[in-house]
Amino acid sequence: MTTRAELRATPTRRPLLRSLRFWLPMGIVLTLLVLAGAAAAIGLPLYDRAMAAKASLEKAMPLASTAADAVIAGDTETAQATAAQIASYTADARAQTDDGLWKSMEWVPVVGPNLQAVRVAAAVTDDLVRDALTPATTLSLDALKPQDGAIDLAGIADMQAVVAQANAAVKTASADIAAVDDNALIPQVSSAFDKLTGALDELRPVLGSADEVLSVLPAALGAEQPRHYLMIFQNNAESRGTGGNPAALVMINVDQGKISIGQQASSANFNNGRPDPVAGLTPETKALYGDKVARWISDATMTPDFTESAAIVRSWWGEVFGTPIDAVVSFDPVALSYLLKATGPAVVPNDPIEFNGRTLYPLEKPLTLTAENAVPFLLNEVYWKYEPVAQDAIFAASAKSVFEVLTAGNVEPKGLLDSLTRAIDEGRLMYQPATVEEAQLVAESKLSGKLPSTNDDATTMAVYVNDFTQSKLDYYVQLDVAAESTQCTAPDAPSFALTAMLTNTVTPEMAPELPRSVAPARYFEKGRVATNLVFYGPVGSKSATVTVDGKAQGRTSLPHLGRPAVMVPVYNDPGQQHTVTVEFRGTAGEYGPLEVRHTPMVREVPVALSAPGCD
Repeated sequence: MTTRAELRATPTRRPLLRSLRFWLPMGIVLTLLVLAGAAAAIGLPLYDRAMAAKASLEKAMPLASTAADAVIAGDTETAQATAAQIASYTADARAQTDDGLWKSMEWVPVVGPNLQAVRVAAAVTDDLVRDALTPATTLSLDALKPQDGAIDLAGIADMQAVVAQANAAVKTASADIAAVDDNALIPQVSSAFDKLTGALDELRPVLGSADEVLSVLPAALGAEQPRHYLMIFQNNAESRGTGGNPAALVMINVDQGKISIGQQASSANFNNGRPDPVAGLTPETKALYGDKVARWISDATMTPDFTESAAIVRSWWGEVFGTPIDAVVSFDPVALSYLLKATGPAVVPNDPIEFNGRTLYPLEKPLTLTAENAVPFLLNEVYWKYEPVAQDAIFAASAKSVFEVLTAGNVEPKGLLDSLTRAIDEGRLMYQPATVEEAQLVAESKLSGKLPSTNDDATTMAVYVNDFTQSKLDYYVQLDVAAESTQCTAPDAPSFALTAMLTNTVTPEMAPELPRSVAPARYFEKGRVATNLVFYGPVGSKSATVTVDGKAQGRTSLPHLGRPAVMVPVYNDPGQQHTVTVEFRGTAGEYGPLEVRHTPMVREVPVALSAPGCD
């Protein structure tokens, strides 16, 4: 059996936002390497000038980080002053390497190509500072944060213009670098030149994506016509594939940047348990999960394909309310706690609440939601303290209060972006787009809620948790995951193993005290957690063996989303733990880095990856 210690070894992930920061100093640093490397191949006069350029760039290097931090912090004055200093240094480096004497030596065999490479690298760096870094210092992330319930569309347009200019500058720099014949470069120059090329190759898609996103953002904010976003809140205390039971829904309307809450609903508003599915299901989904995915709204998120889940929820909403939906967004209370870290506390008043045609008074006194208490309150304590009808009303009031804090304009943009980035990375924020252009941008990213359709960029396996206890006991469930691959040591016939350890942290002493809203004991003894674990292998693989606590199980895989999928039921009594491992056989081919996706749980899910022989 795989031990908890083995599963706890979680690899460090690079935060997504950092990929947007690295490029500011990169061109300067790499040009310095080029100049230093070329020193051995040029004459003394040019060597002295190369060293002068080197000295200027060394002065610029530490300032690059200062400028980057100032831009992200919104300190425009510091950013612009620092960029001006950097520009003076890179301009000097360019002047040292870009005159008749320098160019006249570029015809000399061996030395010439290296001099040209140095000159081009210095010019590229100076151009990037002038056309990308300096304009970037005028950016203000404040354009991305709501003020008095609205987002400044003019500010978004200004930001898009700056990013477009920077994107064009990087494309030009890449073309200039590509025009250099690197076959005759000495190793020192060639190595540094390759690094500069690589840096630009990384930067180009980052800026390109930002340019594309900003180009569609005004339309998404209702610049052309009002937009209607249906947001579903997945309750992780009752796990489903992409999060949890979608028991709360709210319509968010956006018009000319102004954001408002429209209709709110709960799962009780819909005709659950209907005889026929509310929407069409693919034969593969129906074979694996059954048609209940579209007969109960609480099961709409069982499948790991959020596009399909969104279509089902659209059908439920259209049947009952009939109001238009442009796009569907999914969020969960854990992601809500990340937002509260950025916004600060949200106060839920104890005013009467109009909910589902009734006037309710669920709170005796105002409730303050914070980043620390939101998850335990919304996913556990509310079930101990309030009756079901009051629970739904409290969820609705809490969502409204957090929304009001978020749109008031007091949140720092960087904190907000950090929160949203983390939520996307953990699968807690998903988006089913409104237009073809948006769909192309979202593609198969984690924001899309889709598993990749190939193994090219990543070899993705996944395990999803679907509760069938009909309880809120997943608040107490711990999931640990490990994956192993021989894709680099046996590329012609690779094998892939995915292990999930599921632990019920409810103790035997706690179980009898659990309230009915948490553990109704309708189908199982109180405190027992019944779970369907669904394992997905890499694209094109086949399942081989399934073991539970080391004992072989006869489980058949079914095709779904271009992968084999294996469903394994697990029953955990209070204090009990079970470990399930599914092995998959792959075929010869190219495999990207090993990756694992899983249901976002209430508790953190450690993931251990092992792919011997892979870089």
